Amino acid sequence: MNIELLQASWKNVEAVGPEAVEYFYNHLFEAAPAVRPMFPEDMADQRKRFLTGLARIVTNVETLAADPSFVQRLGRDHAANGVVAEQYPVAGASLLATLEHFHGDAWTEELAGTWAAAYGAVADIMLGAAEPATV
Repeated sequence: MNIELLQASWKNVEAVGPEAVEYFYNHLFEAAPAVRPMFPEDMADQRKRFLTGLARIVTNVETLAADPSFVQRLGRDHAANGVVAEQYPVAGASLLATLEHFHGDAWTEELAGTWAAAYGAVADIMLGAAEPATV
């Protein structure tokens, strides 16, 4: 994963943050209508939380392995709200579609691979935290 590329590309998305988040959720709900009831009717607060959380992850991606607590908490919260492992790939595809849409011609295979790797790493941490401990 190219962290510098990830963070530089994030600045492009952050500039259109609310629009990008709306695109993401529209894509997600079209791809997986069954997840729509998991969300509030008024999505304003949810959109803000999503954008803030994603910004925090991208900004701190270098330290994610050393301190995964924020992402682990997200995983537990998602599980508590009924999100299951099978829904993560759909969300990942919606995120990548959103990023591609807002990057336009700047979207490259390297950038797609970097974002896919970052999403995969975050999803793995979230899913690991969502699973019940087996000790």
